[in-house]
Amino acid sequence: MKAMPNAIWKALTNANRASEIIRCTAETRQWARVSAAYLSLSRLQYPYLLRLHHGEQIRIEELTDLKAFWQIFLRRVYRVQADDKVIMDLGANIGVFTLYAARCAPRATVLSLEPFPSTFGRLVTTVRDHNLDDRVKCLNFAATGTEGARVMPDASVPSQRRALASAANGKQGTPVTGKTLEALLSENRLPQVDLLKMDIEGSEYEVLLSTPRSVLARVRRIAMEYHGDCAPYSKEQLFDYLRRSGFQVKWDVSDALGYGVTEMIRKN
Repeated sequence: MKAMPNAIWKALTNANRASEIIRCTAETRQWARVSAAYLSLSRLQYPYLLRLHHGEQIRIEELTDLKAFWQIFLRRVYRVQADDKVIMDLGANIGVFTLYAARCAPRATVLSLEPFPSTFGRLVTTVRDHNLDDRVKCLNFAATGTEGARVMPDASVPSQRRALASAANGKQGTPVTGKTLEALLSENRLPQVDLLKMDIEGSEYEVLLSTPRSVLARVRRIAMEYHGDCAPYSKEQLFDYLRRSGFQVKWDVSDALGYGVTEMIRKN
């Protein structure tokens, strides 16, 4: 192993960063370059092919791709259990969590949703290149509170930050199709979901608050990123509805702006 760069030694003074960088050394020989780029100590030349010891190869095309890898594989913000059998990845993006879930739960079937066409193409490529077609079903839909047409902005924003808008309000963008959680479960014949992962840029409120409790009863765990600027919705409103639907908070981390990540589990 090469000597650790001085800048990364300094970063190791932060306990959380230390554990993440140690995990990075266990994941890839490219750990030093990747860690420095994530910590804004240097830059990668994009596109950058990240090769993991376990066999996955992730094509990094922008900084947010790298951040997604770091959050999922190293910070492990979404917990996957080895005995999970059915996992839904809402907001699959290019497939980083899909790869992680497939590795951590080797007998699981994964349903991966991504609405934006070019990003969906990268998701399909990721699944195909890792020979996961028999375990992962890619669906070109957005998770929404009501079914129908939506749009996503064409502006040059990172793919992980694209949010939905209603096609009825005259906003311009790429048309996408919305599906409710109830419809997704029904159409894909899923009587139970072990893990529902959600990273859908604010749409988590409309999706979950519009899902009947009888449907949510089919979900064992929810691992979710939530957003603090989604008026008229609020975190308190969402968490209260999920508690009344039979969930309890296992852990929850948020910042001063109301953005956070949480895991909820169904009460026995």
